Amino acid sequence: MAGISEKIDAFFVKKLWKKDTGPSGRAKTLEIRVFRLLYIVVKGVSEEQLVLRAMSLVYTTLLSIVPLLAVSFSVLKAFGVHARFLIFLYYFLEPLGQSGVDISMKIIEFVENVKISVLGSIGLSTLIYTVLSMIQKIEGSLNYIWDIKGTRGFSQRFSNYMSVLLIGPVLVFSAIGITATLMSSTVM
Repeated sequence: MAGISEKIDAFFVKKLWKKDTGPSGRAKTLEIRVFRLLYIVVKGVSEEQLVLRAMSLVYTTLLSIVPLLAVSFSVLKAFGVHARFLIFLYYFLEPLGQSGVDISMKIIEFVENVKISVLGSIGLSTLIYTVLSMIQKIEGSLNYIWDIKGTRGFSQRFSNYMSVLLIGPVLVFSAIGITATLMSSTVM
């Protein structure tokens, strides 16, 4: 005897995929397609452990955020824009009031305290490894969710990850700067 979940599954498969969508009209075709999509989403969430993957990504991100910030701000420091970052960050966090000022000051203090020479090669390697493993974890989870079987070679992944790591902070800085400029009262 088939279980209740198997009976429900068989019912939906019969109703949604065995049904001809051709001559029944646009509204009926759209309705069937929407129900097919909902069925796939519900089945994916229940069978593919998406909640577990999401929790894993949150945990990994929380553990890796400090090394990511350290590497990102080091890149900004190398470009010499970390000093201007305070102004943009202040305007960006201005809607938060005093908390925004406190947060921006803590971030800038953190940036000023990042000294690559103190970290040494082992510390820098550990930071970069942590950040790269976080990016790899994100890619792996997205590949699993979207059911992508093939993986890229190590050299291609490393090249792409380093590009994200080096160009990402510049793009984030630019986005924060544009947002802060648009939010400031001087631009009308």
